[in-house]
Amino acid sequence: MRSDLQTVCKVAIIIGILAIDAIWIASTDFGFEGQSAVKVIAVSAFCGLVAYFYRTWRPMRAFEVVCTETAILLSFTAAAAPLSYLVTSLDRPLIDTQLIAVDAALGFDWSAYVGYVNERPLLGMICSAIYLTTLAQVALAVIVLGLGGKIERTQQFVAAVMLGALICILVSGILPSAGALATTRPSDAFWGNHHPVVDLAYKQTFFDLRSGAERFMSLDQMKGMIAFPSYHGTLSALLILAFFRVGHWFWPILVLNALILLATPVEGGHHLVDVIGGVAVACTSWYFAGFFYRSRSISRSQKLIEIPA
Repeated sequence: MRSDLQTVCKVAIIIGILAIDAIWIASTDFGFEGQSAVKVIAVSAFCGLVAYFYRTWRPMRAFEVVCTETAILLSFTAAAAPLSYLVTSLDRPLIDTQLIAVDAALGFDWSAYVGYVNERPLLGMICSAIYLTTLAQVALAVIVLGLGGKIERTQQFVAAVMLGALICILVSGILPSAGALATTRPSDAFWGNHHPVVDLAYKQTFFDLRSGAERFMSLDQMKGMIAFPSYHGTLSALLILAFFRVGHWFWPILVLNALILLATPVEGGHHLVDVIGGVAVACTSWYFAGFFYRSRSISRSQKLIEIPA
């Protein structure tokens, strides 16, 4: 019953976000390619049907949870990505000057840090390769944790991913940042042979949304608009938390995502404080998402120690 409740809550959040998206788009000059949502709807519906099959016709709790949480993640991403575009269009004053000052106070020089990587092509290739593994790791986490019987950990992870995204979107709307790359705007010569995942052409969408030049959204062409706090940093930290004390998985996940956090200023064009903020969001999201599941565990423990009259 409690599992059903947490699923209903997640679905309600997704519906709420979709409602905000629809009202915002309808009341402004934004456009949305409806056809781009067909694939997400189809895959999410398929996962939902498979989950129903493993719940009703051939009860297998692990498969049911994996399919359910996958459908929720896909649907949430499809709803939250347009919302990040919409809040970016609010065009509030950028806070990059303040973030650069914080980086400087921490002794971090973005140009020197990225320049060090650019001078070492192999290191740059490694940074790009590991940076691109994050979304695959999120999918892997749902599968490994779910099939491994860690039902509540799987559900908490997805809840934390959702909460973390909403926090990052909210903060980025109120305190927008273009990121270190878009603020510094280094020349092409600065990069040498290194081609970061996020470059100035990628970041142009951010400025087009703010200026009003970009007003059309398609799920097939969505880009990450959030600089502060880094959602990439949030996901990496959440993966570490999700795999804590999970067999032999923890140490490889810890090392990989620690490296991703180090690569984020390079590949994502982020300030250092963006990454620190992303980790803080992850810890906050994991803590508050855990309330639901901790209370559930406590309730179960109390039942186990009850002495029948």
